[in-house]
This record gives sequence, structure tokens and C-alpha cells, in this order.
Amino acid sequence: MRELVLTGIKALNGGLFVVGFALLGETAVPKRFAGLFSAAPSIALANLTVIVIAKGHADAQRQATGMIVGALAMAVACAVGVVLVRRYRARRGSVALCGLWLGLAEVGYLWVLR
Repeated sequence: MRELVLTGIKALNGGLFVVGFALLGETAVPKRFAGLFSAAPSIALANLTVIVIAKGHADAQRQATGMIVGALAMAVACAVGVVLVRRYRARRGSVALCGLWLGLAEVGYLWVLR
């Protein structure tokens, strides 16, 4: 039952953060910066807030480290993804990109988080 309540709090908290970041994104000039305030950072902050309250700083630190590893893997994969999509077109390049991201994230997870 406790996990269900925590999930509900995360959902409510995440929704509030998404709305807040969306409003912040609307004020961004130029509009291309609005993507910096998309849903992923707001959901991450909302979940980390709930984890700190419910489980403590140590769990939140592990979760944040995992988020950083995943974000770095995504950044590297996107840089390589431009080449993949140009070379193999959208479908095959995107599939290769997803595989690359998952592989990089797994290696990062095993290397950093063990």
C-alpha cells in the first residue's frame, strides 16, 4: 500500500513540475530554448524530491547518478545518431541509435553504479 501512495505522490508531484516547467518554457526566448524545460527534467526533479522525503538522501543520490549516466549516454548517442540517420535513413538509423543508447547506458551503469 505504501508503494501505491508513493506512486500517487510522484504522479501528482510530477504533474505539478511539468506544468511549472512548461510555463517556464513558454517564457523562454528564443523559443528553441523551450525544449530545455521539457518533461524529463521536471519529472526527474519531482521523483527525486519524493525519494528524498520517502527514502532518504542516499537513495536519491543513487537515482540522480543513474539519471546522469543515462543523460550522458543519450548525449553521446544523439551525436552519433546524426551520422547514423543520415547514412541509414530514419528507420534503420533510429533503431541503431536506440541500440547504441541502451548499450552506452548499460556500460555506464555497470561502470559507475555497479
